[in-house]
Amino acid sequence: MKSFSHGASRSRPLLGTFVEIRIVDGNIEAGFAAIERAHRLMSAHEAQSDVCRISRAAPGSCLQIDPWTYEVLSRAKELHLATDGLFDCAVAPVLIRSGLLPCHAPAVPEGSLDDLELLPDGRVRLRRAVGLTLDGIAKGYAVDRAVHALRDAGAAAGAVNAGGDLRLFGERAEPVHVRDPRSPGRFICIGELRNAAVASSAGAMVDPRSMTLGCAARGVTVIAEDCARADALTKPCLVAPARANAIAARFSARALVLH
Repeated sequence: MKSFSHGASRSRPLLGTFVEIRIVDGNIEAGFAAIERAHRLMSAHEAQSDVCRISRAAPGSCLQIDPWTYEVLSRAKELHLATDGLFDCAVAPVLIRSGLLPCHAPAVPEGSLDDLELLPDGRVRLRRAVGLTLDGIAKGYAVDRAVHALRDAGAAAGAVNAGGDLRLFGERAEPVHVRDPRSPGRFICIGELRNAAVASSAGAMVDPRSMTLGCAARGVTVIAEDCARADALTKPCLVAPARANAIAARFSARALVLH
C-alpha cells in the first residue's frame, strides 16, 4: 500500500515489514519508539514478548502484562465475539505447524481465545494453554500508537505506513493505492483519504472455523477510523467475503473485496 505526497520520511525494518513514517514538523523518533515498543510486546518472534509469555504459560497461570497488550487482547476478544469467531488470534498452532511462526512453548497449545480471561488488574488468566498470535491486529495498533506519539511530539500532519497498514493524519487529503491481488506489481487507487486508516490482506489466511491454512484468490481492503480496527477486520472479511460489508459496517468501517 502507498500514498503520495511531498515531505521528508524515514523507513525502518519493524513488525516484520518496513515501517515508513512521514510528518510535517514534530519529532519522527517518537513514532518509531512507539512502533518498537509494540514490537517488543506483541511479536511472536520476540521470545520475551507478552504474546510468547502467554503462549508458554501453563493452564491456571496468571500473568501481568503491559497495558498496551491488555488493550489489544481486549479488542481482540471483542472482535472475536462480534464476528462469531471469524476473527481469532488463537490460531498460532496452525501457523507453527506450517512453519510460519516460531514455537516458544514446550508443546503447541490447543486452547481457544475463550480460555484467556482478562482480569481487571491488568493480568490475564489461562483456563487452558493458548497459542496466541496478535499479528492480525497488533501491527495496526502499533501504527495508531505511533500516530498518537507523533501528534504529542508536535506533528501537525503525516502518515505511518507499515506494509499493508496505513494511517493518515492532518487536514490534507491524499490519494491511496493498494496492491492488486491478481497482479501484485500493480496498484489500484481507492480514492483520496484524510484522517483515516487503511489495511489490506490477501493470500494465505487461517480459517478459524476449520483451523486450516488456505490461500484466498482475492484481497480485502478495509477503511476505518483507526488502524487496529482496519487491520483486524481484514481477516474475517477475507475469510467470509460475502459478509464483508456487514462485518465492516458493524464497526463503522468500509470493506473492499478485490477478486
